[in-house]
Amino acid sequence: MLGEGWIGQALNWLIGNPGVTWSGIGVPLAVAVAGLLWRLFRRPPPSVPTLVPATPQNTISHSAGAVQGVTGGGPVTITTNIGAPPIDPMQIVREYGAAMEAKAHAEAATLDAKREAADKAARLEETQKELAAAVSALDALRRDLPAQAPGIDSALAALREGRAADAESLFTMVLAAREAAGREQFREAAAAARHLGALAFLHDTGKALAAYRKAVELDPENADGWNLLGHLLMRVGDLDGAERAYGRVVELGERAGDKVTVAAGYGNLGLIHQTHGDLDLAEAFHRKSLALEEELGRKEGMANQYGNLGLIHRARGDLDGAEAFHRKSLELNEELGLKEGMANQYGNLGLIHQTRGDLDRAEEFLRKSLALNEELGRKEGMASDYGNLGLIQKARGDLDGAEAFFRKSLVLEEELGRKEGMANQYGNLGLIHRRRGDLDLAEEFLRKALALDEELGRKEGMANQYGILGVVFEARGDRVRAEEHFRKALALFRQVGMAREIAIAERNLKRIGAAVPAP
Repeated sequence: MLGEGWIGQALNWLIGNPGVTWSGIGVPLAVAVAGLLWRLFRRPPPSVPTLVPATPQNTISHSAGAVQGVTGGGPVTITTNIGAPPIDPMQIVREYGAAMEAKAHAEAATLDAKREAADKAARLEETQKELAAAVSALDALRRDLPAQAPGIDSALAALREGRAADAESLFTMVLAAREAAGREQFREAAAAARHLGALAFLHDTGKALAAYRKAVELDPENADGWNLLGHLLMRVGDLDGAERAYGRVVELGERAGDKVTVAAGYGNLGLIHQTHGDLDLAEAFHRKSLALEEELGRKEGMANQYGNLGLIHRARGDLDGAEAFHRKSLELNEELGLKEGMANQYGNLGLIHQTRGDLDRAEEFLRKSLALNEELGRKEGMASDYGNLGLIQKARGDLDGAEAFFRKSLVLEEELGRKEGMANQYGNLGLIHRRRGDLDLAEEFLRKALALDEELGRKEGMANQYGILGVVFEARGDRVRAEEHFRKALALFRQVGMAREIAIAERNLKRIGAAVPAP
C-alpha cells in the first residue's frame, strides 16, 4: 500500500484495478497529451542566422519551419462518464499564471529575483498546453474516483494559487506505482512521466528532462515521447541528443507505416542540420518532409517546409529563390489562418528586403510580424523582431535606437533561456560598441556570443563572430590576429556554403593584404 492519504488511496485503487487503466484513459490519455503537445511544439522556434557584410553585422532571422509533432491534429478531448462535471483546464492554467505573476511582483525585490520571476512566466507561456493536459488528467481521475474528489480538488486549488507541488507529487507517485506494477503498466507510467515533465518544465528543466527520458525508457515504442524529448534537448542545446531522438521518431514512423510521423521526424532533423550549418543535408531532409506533406495534403506541414527551404536559399545568397518559398509559405498560412506562421513569414520577407537594402519595405514587414507576435504573446517572435528592427536602425545610423532594440531583444532571449538568440544579441551589441569605437567592450560582447555559438555548434554564428573580431583587431592595428580571425570566418562560411559571406570574408583578407586561401 502507498499510504492513507488521498493520493495513496487513489493510487492503490488504480493498481488494484489494472484492467481499468485510469478508467479507460491510460493509452488514450497518452494520445491526448500528444495531441495537446503537438499544438504547442508545432510552432516555430526562431532560427537566428547571422551575416558578415563588408562592415560585419549580425542579423536575426525568424524560423520559417516548425519543430513538428507526430500526431495527426489538434487536442484530443478526454471524456469520462462518471463523477463531477468537467473543469476548464485552461482556466486553471490562467489562474496559475496570474498567481505566479502576483507572487513574483510581491517577492521580486532584487534584479536577479525579477529576472527569475520573468523566466518562470516565460516557461509557463511555453508550457501552458502541457500543464492543461496534466490538469485534464487530474480532472479525469477526480471524476472517476468521487470519494477522492476533495483531495484532488485541493491539488487543483493549489495550482490556482500558483503551487504545482501537490499535482507534481501525484504524477510522481503514479509513475512509481505504475512502474512498480509491472511491464503491463509501463505505458500508463510513461504517460504519468510526460505529465510530470510538463509540470516540472515550469520551474526545473533538469527534472523535466529526466521525466521525458523516463517516458521513453518506459515506452520506447511511443514516437511522441521521443519527439518531445528531442524538442527539449534541442532547447537546451544538446543537438546530438535531439538528432538521435528525432532519428528514433523516423524509425518508429517507418516501422508503423505512419507518414505523418516520418514527415515530422524528417522536418525536425532538417532543423538540426540547419543549425549545424550543413545546408545540403538540411535541404535533403526538408524536401523529404515536404514530399510526404504534399502526398498527405497537409498544408500546415507544407507551409513549414516551404519556409525552411526559404531560409536555406537565403543563407546561400539566393534571395529570389528564398522570397518565392517564403511567399508560398505565407499564402498557405494565410489560407489556414495561422497567425504564428504568418508572423514568421512576414519576418523572413522583411529580412529579404533588408538584405537587398530596401529598409523601408523591410521595416514594414517586420512591424507586421511584431504586431502579430505581440497579439499572440509570442516572446521568441518578439525578440527576433526587436533584433531585426535594431539592425534597420543601425543601418540608418541611429546607434542609440538600434541598441535599445537589441537590449529589448536580449532581455526576452534571456527570459526564454534561448542561447542562440542571446548569442546574436551579444554580437549585435558588440557591433554597436565597435561602431562607437569602444573596442574593448565590443570584444567582450563578441566573445560572449562566440562562446555560446561554440557551445551550440553553430558554424554560421561562429563564423560571424570570428569575422567581426577580425575587424576589431584590424581597428587596433593587430594585423596578425585580424588575419587569423578572418581566415577562421572564411573556413566556416565555406563549410556552410554561404556564397555572399564567403565573398565578404575574402574581401576582408584582401583589405589587410593577406592571401586568400584556395577553396
